[in-house]
Amino acid sequence: MAWARKILRVNLTKGTVSNEPLNMAWAAQYLGSRGLASKYLSEEIDPKVDPLSADNKIIWATGPLTGTMASTGGRYVVVTKGPLTGAIACSNSGGYWGAELKMAGWDMVIFEGKSPKPVYLCIEDDKAELRDAAHLWGKSVWETEALIKTSHQDPLTRISSIGLSGENQVLFAAVVNDLHRAAGRSGVGAVMGSKNLKAIAVRGTKGVGNIHNPKAFMQVTAEKKRILAENAVTGQGLPTYGTQVLMNVINEMGALPTRNHRDVAFESARDISAEAMAEPRKTDGKPHLVTNQACFGCTIACGRISKIDETHFSVQNKPQYWGASGGLESRRPGPLAQPTGSKTSRHSNTPTSSVTSKAWTQSLLGPLWARPWSSSRWACSAGSRLALRHPLGRPRPSANWPNSRHVVRALEKRLARAQSGCAANTVIQSSP
Repeated sequence: MAWARKILRVNLTKGTVSNEPLNMAWAAQYLGSRGLASKYLSEEIDPKVDPLSADNKIIWATGPLTGTMASTGGRYVVVTKGPLTGAIACSNSGGYWGAELKMAGWDMVIFEGKSPKPVYLCIEDDKAELRDAAHLWGKSVWETEALIKTSHQDPLTRISSIGLSGENQVLFAAVVNDLHRAAGRSGVGAVMGSKNLKAIAVRGTKGVGNIHNPKAFMQVTAEKKRILAENAVTGQGLPTYGTQVLMNVINEMGALPTRNHRDVAFESARDISAEAMAEPRKTDGKPHLVTNQACFGCTIACGRISKIDETHFSVQNKPQYWGASGGLESRRPGPLAQPTGSKTSRHSNTPTSSVTSKAWTQSLLGPLWARPWSSSRWACSAGSRLALRHPLGRPRPSANWPNSRHVVRALEKRLARAQSGCAANTVIQSSP
């Protein structure tokens, strides 16, 4: 396996960076990035530690196949004690960041302590140092990535960062890399923000080595890629439409959560399917889907790049959302089957433009891709059942499920609270 056999340890309190050998005995016993990083974390922290305290640690880890020619070998994980559950949080992401860290010669980065000021870690092969991030604090993940690449004068630098949600320790904040890929589970971004750590920028030029039998590995990898190519899902459905191709399939099986799990099928599933994303819009004759995109070394290429209609109500006078981007989904480019369901069928909403706008708004600030929708679905459900009252005591005008405009407006309010530093861990009501 392609272990670099060394890790970086960053003490944010002291501002020091050191390297140490990877525990190869643990690497053999705890397979993959998740298992190995969880072992390191459980050995190094008190299980009762406050997740947002300086005593907690947070780890970026690659696996034994990361950076190799194996399909899906571009992933990495962020492991910490999560603030959302109080348990070990393991959130993984695709893109190119993980492979870049491995090519710089590192298997893992462990952060401990808390920086007295905002910083980011810069890794250039064997060289690693903490740099001031005062100019990055308060910026979105998109702005952060652009600023770091400009200052480094290297467009191939890969960045893993937090937005304003992470800075303000929103419990469902994500860590975003490569603009639109995210480690979006369990609030790992909040832990990053609690340590005043804004980003990790990495540039690796050393390549990946230490494969025991390179020739045999390449042969087996080629065989497995052939199997993927011949499969109807990984060779046709996913490359053509992405994981959202499963929308109609899941709906026909009676397994598509609808109206906050009240129903198991959505009558408008066809309107939010992958096929619908590829069809011309009635407004301007252009499809939402622009192209597909693959993570590092992956032949499946299930990611998607999409573009919203600039005249849609949610992005009018908001040019930051007009470009073609994978920011459509903060977990992966283009709509994904599960989060698309979170934004549509579970809310009983259908317009694909609204799906796009909701996701772009949250991706910009870097929150977890599913958590806001869980709480807003609950609000929709409770509102329709109990006719939730206005905070001032006035009854809601309607007990029906809110439409797309209401849900988008509620999300914008919630994220605005995160941007201003207010608590965003509660449901924000949206007036019709």
